[in-house]
Amino acid sequence: MTAAKLDALVVRATVRIGPGEDPAKLWGSGFFVAPGWVLTCAHILPPGPDPEYPVTLRVQGHGGLDTRARPAYRLGGGTDPEQDLVLLRLAEDVDHACVRLTDRYDPPLAVTAHGWRVPQGGAPQRWSGQTECNGKDGAYGLTLAPQVEIPHGASGGPLLDRTRGLVAGVVKARRAQRDGGLAVAATALRGFRHAVPVGGEHGLGADPYAGLIRAHDTWHQRAGGGLSWVRAQDELCRGEARRWGPRDSADASALLAVLPRPRSAAELQGLVERVLGDEPLWEDELAPRDWRDGHGWLYDHPEGADLVSLHYLRAVARACADRAPDAAADLERWVGRRAADLPDHLRALLMGVAAWASAGPDETHGTAAGPRAGAHDEDDDEGPVVAVELEPDLFRPHDRFHWRIWTWIGGPDTVRAVDEGTDGEGASLAELPYLLNEPLTRTFGRLDSERRARLEVALPVEHFGVDAHLWRPGPVVRSLRPHPAERPFGVHRQVVLRCLKRRGEPAAVWRERWHGFAGGVPKALPVSSDAYAAHALDSAPPGAVPVLCRPPAQSTGPLAEAVAAGYGVVLWNGRAEHPHGCGEDCGELQGRAAELLGSTGRATALPERLRALRERVSLADADADWAEHLALLYDDPRRPIPLCDDLLESP
Repeated sequence: MTAAKLDALVVRATVRIGPGEDPAKLWGSGFFVAPGWVLTCAHILPPGPDPEYPVTLRVQGHGGLDTRARPAYRLGGGTDPEQDLVLLRLAEDVDHACVRLTDRYDPPLAVTAHGWRVPQGGAPQRWSGQTECNGKDGAYGLTLAPQVEIPHGASGGPLLDRTRGLVAGVVKARRAQRDGGLAVAATALRGFRHAVPVGGEHGLGADPYAGLIRAHDTWHQRAGGGLSWVRAQDELCRGEARRWGPRDSADASALLAVLPRPRSAAELQGLVERVLGDEPLWEDELAPRDWRDGHGWLYDHPEGADLVSLHYLRAVARACADRAPDAAADLERWVGRRAADLPDHLRALLMGVAAWASAGPDETHGTAAGPRAGAHDEDDDEGPVVAVELEPDLFRPHDRFHWRIWTWIGGPDTVRAVDEGTDGEGASLAELPYLLNEPLTRTFGRLDSERRARLEVALPVEHFGVDAHLWRPGPVVRSLRPHPAERPFGVHRQVVLRCLKRRGEPAAVWRERWHGFAGGVPKALPVSSDAYAAHALDSAPPGAVPVLCRPPAQSTGPLAEAVAAGYGVVLWNGRAEHPHGCGEDCGELQGRAAELLGSTGRATALPERLRALRERVSLADADADWAEHLALLYDDPRRPIPLCDDLLESP
């Protein structure tokens, strides 16, 4: 009876889509995923003269449902499965059922495809077919075994996982000259985080994926009676011993839905790693982006999905306690009530879990009671970091470099090596912005939230003339009016340099200098010549920041001496050539730098102050022109570049 009940619920939520003026014409199928929102394939809609103009559609379904709708969010077009999705918004409020989407990352096995078709010379009618998911096609494509022939018109319909009782994908297409077909995995919905709004749509907020999933989970918690999908799922699980059932999952998802989003995907992924006690081997497209996604990685844990899920939920509550105390407290109370079903020893273990679960061993994000008292490092205040390590080639140290990318989401214990170059020949400095574009875009996508991750470039002092702040995401922009995120990195995110020589455990003098810098208001230390540098750098008080008016090509010696003397922060002008000694520009640089440092209330805010200056330059603010070529060494000993056993220069 359970299979029939779930099929009936799918039928209630599945619709046919056609032109607004012709109720008998079928373009394709779709299904309700949240109140007022229909998911379907973009390719079923006819191409219009302007993709930004929302055409009027007709949506028809169970119980005489017949209403107008329009495209609201699309994923940019293209033939890949992850691009072939669109969300339609109903023009009016009507009662309807919604499917329940899987939160799992693994593909289903036994499935039923649902949709509509038009028989030869007949009217549109419902269709369904049972088959198996027998493989993957790309990041999000699910291949369907040749046990069923998908008819024209079924594209856009739901793919039901019959074993788990959840919709696991969207029917996409039949395969030419063969039975079977292709579906789009539900994980592709995460692409709606960056969906293109159509016609000025903003109903799902800044993150359409999060807005949609929250509306979906809230609906399923409230749905009762014959429309309760969760009740039908529960019948699949009757008679099983201690477990994490559909009602548990639905209640937990609804409680997660009212919490603020993770600060970044990296924060969420780090939390999942700590709860599991292991680093999941997730591919980029399967890595969790929202709290609900993280929950989808917990079902098959050997300790039991109930114990690990409750552990995860408690950790999430602690992570959100400072931003949403009431909602986090509701989640904590629910965890406490559900934990009563655990054996005594497991309940005691769970409820004794310390606050490190939400912040990691270094407690960088604090606990439910707030950040650790007296914390001075302020790693959490500075946000996540992406560091590009550039190691000169052993045989061509001035021409070619090998690269590796590191990330931190908190203190030193959160460091991860996420990517590295595999070309034994290395790359030139001119080639690096293009080679690094794809891995940096992917890495920033994981770490960025309201606060964009800082970019740190670690390389030898003699190459400090690199203009890393002028790198940008992509060799070309996508329009004549590019999105702000397509401007040079230095405009919209902090970009600083680091000294490659300082890999590994920080030296005592470096730590002492940094403590003096971070503990008070920094003061400018003018360094005008090589002869002056040695004495000035050695005798300067704590908190001094050397300011060099010559570019690195003319001040490699003073820069190297500053590093040797323990300075973690240095400013210089990257373009001011000095063929005849210092001039008025040097005096302006020193004066302006002194003002900048003196007005920086918190010393560790200096990278953000420099970013703001670069943004003002990009907006043609003449008063910021002095900082156009200003560069910053910001070498934080609290997060040193790790030493690696394998040298990057080894081909």
